[in-house]
Amino acid sequence: MADGIRKRVCTSIEKKLQALSSTFLEHTIFRVPRLLYEVNEKAYEPEIISIGPYHRGQNHLMMMEVHKVRFLGMLLGRTNGQTAELFVAALRGMVEKARNCYSESSRISTEDFLEMLVLDGCFIVEFIHQFFIDDNMDEYAFRSVGTVYRILNDLILFENQLPFFVLWELFGIMGGNERNFYVRYLLELFCDRMPGLGVDVAYDNTSIENVKHLLDLVHGNWLPSREVMEYYSQAPNDGNWSFIRSATELKEAGIRFKKGEGNSLLDIMFRNGVLEIPMIKIADSTERLYRNVIVCEQFEKENPKYFTEFAKFMDCLINSGKDVKLLCDSGIIENWLGSDEAVAAMFNRLTDNVSVSIEFYAPIYNDVDKYYNEPCNKRMASLRHNYFNTPWAFISFLAAAFLLLLALLQTTFTVFPRH
Repeated sequence: MADGIRKRVCTSIEKKLQALSSTFLEHTIFRVPRLLYEVNEKAYEPEIISIGPYHRGQNHLMMMEVHKVRFLGMLLGRTNGQTAELFVAALRGMVEKARNCYSESSRISTEDFLEMLVLDGCFIVEFIHQFFIDDNMDEYAFRSVGTVYRILNDLILFENQLPFFVLWELFGIMGGNERNFYVRYLLELFCDRMPGLGVDVAYDNTSIENVKHLLDLVHGNWLPSREVMEYYSQAPNDGNWSFIRSATELKEAGIRFKKGEGNSLLDIMFRNGVLEIPMIKIADSTERLYRNVIVCEQFEKENPKYFTEFAKFMDCLINSGKDVKLLCDSGIIENWLGSDEAVAAMFNRLTDNVSVSIEFYAPIYNDVDKYYNEPCNKRMASLRHNYFNTPWAFISFLAAAFLLLLALLQTTFTVFPRH
């Protein structure tokens, strides 16, 4: 009896080990970790369209299922009389490979999974075609104002992805040898969605074979400029770094803030007491985008986590709405949320429960901290904070100085009277 139980348990474990070894390393599309999800669950959930299996079938997303079929019909209308068999046959052999890309097993049948790949993939291809090639995106057909904008936001959610090799296959069917143009269109499509100047569409630094999904493609091209990367690669970096003070405190120490003219949001520079940061537009969708890029980087093993480091840097700079106002006045932040406190709260929560290792920006942390802690700058910061932090404090200081001057003059004339 005992031997039978032991044998069955060993067999069950062996099967699980075999299943794990064959699929675990193939996972490229994951669920958002619970600790990040609990900070702001709405940031990771699609508002209007599901792509892939994780959010498939949710009631509030069902309206777009009709439009997926409609877009497939439009796509087929440009294939010289072909039927859906064209796409079904092309993706049939990818079902198992695509299924293994998802870390969470799905109960969707093979037939339904294949249909999902066809409908979701063809929707993205036709969406690109209408947006760029035909320049004929009919938003009214969606029966909802702002739908295109919301679709774009949903397409780069971490959990709302298709394996990129599925899209690559569909690009090949529709574009043939010109399918690279679809990749360029994708980058241009999301260029305006990125805070700062967005992704660099002038070059593609990512090999197509290594692209995991659409968000990964955009993230892989949203990098510091080459000039800034070269600058930081040559800067002294022993791996040690210190947190920096808030923007208000740094200003009191004499550090000035300037809107950077870099080619990327990530082009932060500190030179001659001036901290340069490219302009950041903060809108309603900004937090969703930031959080999904950050969670994407959390699953990167070897690549630098540029954006996570950027978010932590901004978190250090901003402690309150006062810091946000300073950065707005400097032209660095363009606040479309309305409240400076809301922007501060957003940045202060972005890296909650996130693993952060400062590597790329370590030199700038050290340079700013060193400047702040220079004795003369530190004394000036203390003086400004204690005596010049409000207009009334400054007026009081001037009044005290004036009274001191009068007392000094009175003493002088008493000791040395004029004859």
